[in-house]
Amino acid sequence: MIDRDWFKGAIKEAGFRSQNAFAAAVGLTGPKITNLIKGDRRAQPDEILKIAEILNVSEKKVKESLGLDVPDSATYRVSGYVFGADRVVISDLSQTEVDTDTVNIPIFYYDGVILRVRGESMAPRYKPNELIGIRSNKPCELSSALIGKDVVAKLCDGQVLLKTLYKGSASGKFSLISVNQSVEPIIDADIEWVHKVDFHVSE
Repeated sequence: MIDRDWFKGAIKEAGFRSQNAFAAAVGLTGPKITNLIKGDRRAQPDEILKIAEILNVSEKKVKESLGLDVPDSATYRVSGYVFGADRVVISDLSQTEVDTDTVNIPIFYYDGVILRVRGESMAPRYKPNELIGIRSNKPCELSSALIGKDVVAKLCDGQVLLKTLYKGSASGKFSLISVNQSVEPIIDADIEWVHKVDFHVSE
């Protein structure tokens, strides 16, 4: 059963004066949104993602309001591991035989990379076997907006590390601090790229 009242309220709360304005923001025509909310048209996965983003709600909420069955979890492939305090190894995703580790987590349509923590060296922040998500396919600008955030960073010497980003000694410089206090910080790190940690969850 589609919850039409919820959609009307959510669209209004998001600041849209009309359903047509909302449809345009989603990238659909007014009739397509109308048919979707009436149940005469099935929403596509990318449309559900866009609707959730625009209404600032979860994809699960959108699916439930469209009367769709929502599983408790989705299956993902583990594509890399975090070892020895903060060292990250990410598999070549083109080599399907490299890793068959899959997990079910309560996150849907995630288009990033799932990493698994090995060992206890990053506890209590990251527990053994906990899962970490990063969007390695989307460039992340190295800026002050990431200060204090956990990131996976590749250094120019080839190391890939899970660290917390801090200010460096001068403007435009950044340092990397481990969550394990026994690991020396990297001051004014020579960073090739960074990706913010989106989430970390237990399996």
